[in-house]
Amino acid sequence: MKRQRKVLIFLSIFIPILMTGCANYRELETLAVVTGTAFDKGSDGTGYHLTFEILGQSGGDGTQGPTVKSQLIESDGNTIFDAVRNALKRSDKKLYYGDCKTVIISNELAHEGIAPVLDWLNRDSEPRITINLFISKEKTAKEVIEQKSLNDPITSYALSNIDKNNPKFLSKTASVQLYQANNMLGDEGISLILPALDIANNQNDKITELGGTAVFKKDKLLGYLGSDESKYLVFIKNQVTSGLLIINMESASPDISLEIIDSKTKVTPILTGKLPEMKIEIKTQVALSEMQTSADLDTESGIKKIEEKASATIEANIKQLITKVQREYDSDIFGFGSAIYKNDSDYWKKIKPQWDSLFQSLNIEVSAEMEIINTGLLKSKTKVGG
Repeated sequence: MKRQRKVLIFLSIFIPILMTGCANYRELETLAVVTGTAFDKGSDGTGYHLTFEILGQSGGDGTQGPTVKSQLIESDGNTIFDAVRNALKRSDKKLYYGDCKTVIISNELAHEGIAPVLDWLNRDSEPRITINLFISKEKTAKEVIEQKSLNDPITSYALSNIDKNNPKFLSKTASVQLYQANNMLGDEGISLILPALDIANNQNDKITELGGTAVFKKDKLLGYLGSDESKYLVFIKNQVTSGLLIINMESASPDISLEIIDSKTKVTPILTGKLPEMKIEIKTQVALSEMQTSADLDTESGIKKIEEKASATIEANIKQLITKVQREYDSDIFGFGSAIYKNDSDYWKKIKPQWDSLFQSLNIEVSAEMEIINTGLLKSKTKVGG
């Protein structure tokens, strides 16, 4: 009886395991795994030209296993889906988008509007909402995806990792995934931004690098912010987690490097007057990582001077950035309108029709508070010029 019970228990566990499976399972050998896609206009100025990076492998040298590599497949179509399907003319396998990490949209397409690209990505069942979106500052998006990275044989994966590492070490541009772009386009009082890519010289080679921020009005590209400007945009949006703040104490050239340890930004709408105003408060903790100055700043008063200079630097650059965006782009990429909407939705409904003109003349108060919590004095006694 005990034996029969053991058999029944075994079967009750083992049989369901045998019966499980994926109803939508497809053999990997029948699929071409897309790691990234570049979207350009068609060569005749109409339709779309798509460049797919496809995951592949080579046989190795006999002592090691297969090595990972990638190849490119290009395709044209009157619509995006038409171009995707037309890739089957050149690929014996169906394109699979479930592992696609990177989408690069050309500058030309972005100026016309990226809604068609986002529409296809959102409607198709395979692309994930966590795909990283980029805008190519080069003539085409194809040029960007063609470039090989320094360490990763898969360009799309390398770009995804660069984008992932940016907030950890640089905080020089905002990382934007598909679902975040959807939110920015659908939310009240905020305009879309996307990270930009360009091609740079690296010794005798060319590589792709982050090239600032693409500024949009609705789904249409207006222009770009440089890397340094983008850093202060990230400050305003409370997305700074690391990076460096470079300041100059004694000369016109930067001579002090501060490593950001923590930073918090609070944006508060002031709605008590005739016109809305904004108050931006930034509190940042840093480590004193480098001093290229002969001044004696290792005293309490010297550290205070550095903190004051750093605070003034943040305030000045943020004000300069806001003024530029107000005058040149008239696009609320900072989300000031969103802050008003979340604070008082009824007030927002009243001013929303005039928000473009209100944003251009919006009065904004900026205050930054810097605290140096690590000076490295025990490790470094070196003085420049000493």
